[in-house]
Amino acid sequence: MSIKILKSGLFSTIQDLGRFGFQDQGFSIAGAMDEYAFTLGQKLIGNEGPAIECTLIGPTIEFMSDNTIVITGGCFDAKLNDVKIAHQTVVAVKKGDVLSCNQVLRGARGYILFGRPLAISQIAGSYSTHTRSNIGGYKGRKLKNNDVINTKQCNRYQERIGYCYADEIVNYDATTIHIVEGPQFEAFSSTAITNLVSTEFTISENADRMGYRLNGTTIQPQQSADIISEPVALGSIQVPNDGNPIILLNDKQTVGGYTKIANVCQSDLSILAHKKPGDKLNFQWISIKEATDKLIEQKQKFAEILTSIDEQPQFDLTQMRRTATKINTLLKGES
Repeated sequence: MSIKILKSGLFSTIQDLGRFGFQDQGFSIAGAMDEYAFTLGQKLIGNEGPAIECTLIGPTIEFMSDNTIVITGGCFDAKLNDVKIAHQTVVAVKKGDVLSCNQVLRGARGYILFGRPLAISQIAGSYSTHTRSNIGGYKGRKLKNNDVINTKQCNRYQERIGYCYADEIVNYDATTIHIVEGPQFEAFSSTAITNLVSTEFTISENADRMGYRLNGTTIQPQQSADIISEPVALGSIQVPNDGNPIILLNDKQTVGGYTKIANVCQSDLSILAHKKPGDKLNFQWISIKEATDKLIEQKQKFAEILTSIDEQPQFDLTQMRRTATKINTLLKGES
C-alpha cells in the first residue's frame, strides 16, 4: 500500500505538531505551521498520522491502493480524477485515483491526511520534516516527483467517509497580528516602538517556513543589533542591522544573535501561516495577560469544535451518495 507523488507542488513536506524537547541540542521544532488545521484533519480522518503540508501549489498524488483523505487548512482547487472535491471533508479514494491539489484559492498552506496513514518513521518523537538539518519526514527533505511513500494498514480507514467541518478555523482575512514585548524591547527608541505598530508591513519574497522578512519602515535599535547569541522563541520578531524585521517561524534556528523587539502571540501564529509574499500586515501591542487570555479562549473554542466532531459530526451527504451509486452500479451489473 502506497501513494506516488506525480508532481510535488511548490513546497510539500511531511509534518505533525513538531519535535519538542530537543532545542537545547540544536534541533528546531519544525511541525505544521497551522497547528489547528493539522489537528482538525487528524480528528476528521480519525487517526494520529502525519500530514503532507502543501504551500500555495499542492502536489498531485496517485493512489496505489484504496484509502481515504481529507484536506484542511488553506482551501486548494483540489480535484479527484478531475472532479472537484469538498474542502475539509473525508473522501474515499480507490486504487489508481489521482488527486490534484493545484493552486491555493484561500489561505496559503493546506494539510492532506490519510485514513491509511503515511508509513513514516519518527525521529526524536516526531514525523516532522526539517529540511535545513535534513531530518524527519520523507528522507529529511521536501517531496519530489516520483517519490513513493508507503501507507499503513488500518482496517477502519473508511469509517469517517463524509465527515466534514464547513467553517474556517482561521480568519484568513485578518491583517492585525498581536505582539508582546520582546527580550530586547528596551534596546529600541520610543519612535521605533511606535513605528512598529503604526507601519503597514509587506511580507517580502524572503518568506518561508524559517521566517518572514518584512518590508516597511525600518525599526533599528539605538545601538548595534548584534547581541550574544541566545535562545529564540517561535514568533520572535528579530531586527538585524538593516532595520527590516524578521518573524521567526517553525523552521527557525534555535539561537539567534540579533535584537528581538517583540514576539507574536501564539494565538496569531496560525494566521501568519496563511500569509504569503506581497500580503500586508500590521502589529498591535497587547499585554502578556491579554495574550494569555486570548490563547486560552482560542484553545477552549477549538476543543469544543473537536468534541463536536465526535459527538455531533457534520456529514457531506454527497460522499455517501457516491458510495451508494457505486454499490448500485455493481448490483445492476450482477442482475
